[in-house]
Amino acid sequence: MRKHSFTFLALALSLFIASCGGGGGSGGTTTSEAPATVGLLITDAPVGRWDEAIATITSVKLIGDNRQVTLFEGEESLDLLQLADFSELFAVSDQVPPGSYSKIRLQVSDLVLRDTDRDENDNVIVIEEQFPQIVGNGKIDLNPRGPFQLESGDVVFVELDFDMEKSLKITETGNGKLIVRPVIFVDIRTQPRPDARLTRIHGEITGIDLASSSFRLCQTGFASKWNHEEDDDDHEVRRCIGVSTDEATGLFDASGLPQDFTGLAEGEEVTAIGRLRPRDEADFDFDNGDDDHPLVLDAFVVEEGPLGTYQRVRGIVTSTVDAVSDRFSLDLAAGQGIVADAPLPVQLYPKSRIFSRDGEELTRDDILVDRGALIDGLLAIGSEDVIRSPLVILGIGELPAAVNFDGTILSVDTVAGSLMVSPTEGNERCIDADSSQIFLVDDDDGFSSVRGDLDDLEAGQSVSIFGTEDIGGCVIADTIIAEAD
Repeated sequence: MRKHSFTFLALALSLFIASCGGGGGSGGTTTSEAPATVGLLITDAPVGRWDEAIATITSVKLIGDNRQVTLFEGEESLDLLQLADFSELFAVSDQVPPGSYSKIRLQVSDLVLRDTDRDENDNVIVIEEQFPQIVGNGKIDLNPRGPFQLESGDVVFVELDFDMEKSLKITETGNGKLIVRPVIFVDIRTQPRPDARLTRIHGEITGIDLASSSFRLCQTGFASKWNHEEDDDDHEVRRCIGVSTDEATGLFDASGLPQDFTGLAEGEEVTAIGRLRPRDEADFDFDNGDDDHPLVLDAFVVEEGPLGTYQRVRGIVTSTVDAVSDRFSLDLAAGQGIVADAPLPVQLYPKSRIFSRDGEELTRDDILVDRGALIDGLLAIGSEDVIRSPLVILGIGELPAAVNFDGTILSVDTVAGSLMVSPTEGNERCIDADSSQIFLVDDDDGFSSVRGDLDDLEAGQSVSIFGTEDIGGCVIADTIIAEAD
């Protein structure tokens, strides 16, 4: 069980529009132009404080000139901390009117924080549970610095990145309530980025095109929910996409062993892991002619079986990859349901893939002793227990010590790109803000976050600083949260 401390919290938004074209949803004004398509993705930054952060999302909307477009409306709960190394396809709308949009509105009805462990029978034990109050009653407005344009027929991906490491800076109010102001970054793009996290989609194969080695996958469950015993997944079909494979794609059966494309069949459950992109008309041709799917996942790995067939196992690498056996050893972290007296061997295969948390493809040479790893694995019990793995996600190693504190701005030097801040506790600090992301937040009516710059900061403003110590004694800030005037 970990020791915990509670301090003040802040929220943020970052909106990066990469070659942005179109997107859309349902609702709004009538238009004769073809609508755009928006795929809504959710991910999270790694965090060490809690084991679960279960957020219940009830709506996501695009807000523009005289219109609100609903991308999602309902009630879905995700464990955000499952999303530290991949993004979840949360919703898709192919009826977004073209036009100018200036805001993304997210409604979160509930957030549960849990510290858990497992007993000798592999049952989850809740050690600590908190139900924090979300500022603004959970209405969170994410505002770019200026409007963004969605064009007719475009396909756009909107990714919400919940940075729970910053979000979970919590303060107790006078009546003992915990208040959370979540940190959310937004990335809007029209094409997959090579440095973006991979996307996982679980569902049922409903069509196969042997000529192109592609299949239609209809999503039936969220990959970030599979280990919640209380979640009763009714396998309701949410949306369908095309999945494209090639010679490098690793295809693995329900026993953890490699197979070829002909081993897949309609009606089977699989988890496809790769990068989403807009569909090309020549991508695939399914038998029933139902090819009208605007999104395609270029798969790096396809894992056969229901959710949970492949367990995601954390640990520390204790040996490099043996060139003959294609194995390395992993010292498993406690509380994952696998009890081992010593590091377990991890078996790789020719088409097993290796990535960083940020989505950069790596090689076996990057699997180094003392490096953190999160693997997709299936434990094979026999004369020698071994974890069969189609996918390895490597951590980036030891990071510089993080620094975060709240305070008041004493002065701003826009030429030098720096601040002087008086912390709530301690002596005044110099802040190198030259490469930081700056956000202006306001919780008078819901919670609003606007991207800012150094010119928007002034003496007397309350700020939260997140960064690392510089060898020269200043703090190199990666994020600055400032209370809007």
